[in-house]
Amino acid sequence: MKRQTSKILWLAVSVIALGFLAYRTPRATFQQAVENIRWGWATAAVGIYLLAQTILAPRWVILLRVHAVQISMFQALKLTYLGLFYNNLMPGAVGGDLLKGWYITHHSDKDQRLQAAVTVFVDRLTGLIGMVMVAVLASFFLGGGLKITLWGRALPVRTLVWLIFAAMIVLGVLFLSRRVRSLLLLERLLEKLPFSHFLKRIDDAIRLYRRHLATMALALLITGLIQGLSIVAVWMLTRALQLEQIRFLQCLVIMPIVWLISAAIPVPGGLGVMENLFLPFFTAAMGPSAATLVLIRGQVAALALLNRLMICLCSLPGALVPIFGGHLPRPQQIEAELAGQHAAGEGWTDQPDVPAGY
Repeated sequence: MKRQTSKILWLAVSVIALGFLAYRTPRATFQQAVENIRWGWATAAVGIYLLAQTILAPRWVILLRVHAVQISMFQALKLTYLGLFYNNLMPGAVGGDLLKGWYITHHSDKDQRLQAAVTVFVDRLTGLIGMVMVAVLASFFLGGGLKITLWGRALPVRTLVWLIFAAMIVLGVLFLSRRVRSLLLLERLLEKLPFSHFLKRIDDAIRLYRRHLATMALALLITGLIQGLSIVAVWMLTRALQLEQIRFLQCLVIMPIVWLISAAIPVPGGLGVMENLFLPFFTAAMGPSAATLVLIRGQVAALALLNRLMICLCSLPGALVPIFGGHLPRPQQIEAELAGQHAAGEGWTDQPDVPAGY
């Protein structure tokens, strides 16, 4: 019940955010942008984005193999699209990652259930790391010309990317370095927390990947391909809307930031949050003058909603999984089993929904 209430509250935030976007968007210029969509570009973008989401499955299989969890590529593909469908189109009490975790534990041996479930988190974490790395590499070629206004000050987007990258490095050192963990007494702190034995097993399962650097390097390379294709799809949407001022290099920097901020706010599917983030970043990319600002806002709002439509269309294949792929558990069943697994120390950690799949 508590989780369902939380989802309802965050869904209300999404509705308010979408209302705010509608309030900021000039209707006439928005309608004009939609009427002039080049559907050939838009259709190609959907195809590229669908390919990117499909490649999520082999990345997850690679991470599962570290824990000797055997699952077919086809089964991983079904569970991947099931997660996308529930994250992006079914903002209810059970998120897509929770369903993936439930299913993978029931496709694993009893002594592998925790490790199998942890891979859902590691898979998503790998995607987030890949986002930052793509943005950092692109920022070296972008320069400091692209700026957004925060708290009344113009901040180069490149600087924002580097700050996020620095924070990621600090968190990585705190979590993975034995020496730093020892100095900060993190092991003792972990032992004092509730379910300490269970949390210790999760910690060990995640840190096991430190011994498989080749596997993680391959997962990051696949992530780079996924990110690249996804950003190509967004760039193609800019061509569909005839936003010729937006360069692909700018998309390489902007989209990872948009995805990261959307991931940090537990709104179902990033709905509303992602769309509002498009306005400041892509408006800055187009370099508007005061005379053209109204026109550009309508065009960027159309881009944001076209991007949302693309995400939803590419998540639809997940609807076929509960229809043809076996029994879909009820939310009460999942929560009851997870509660029992937590008590026994063999469950998995829940996590907030992240928009789409990266």
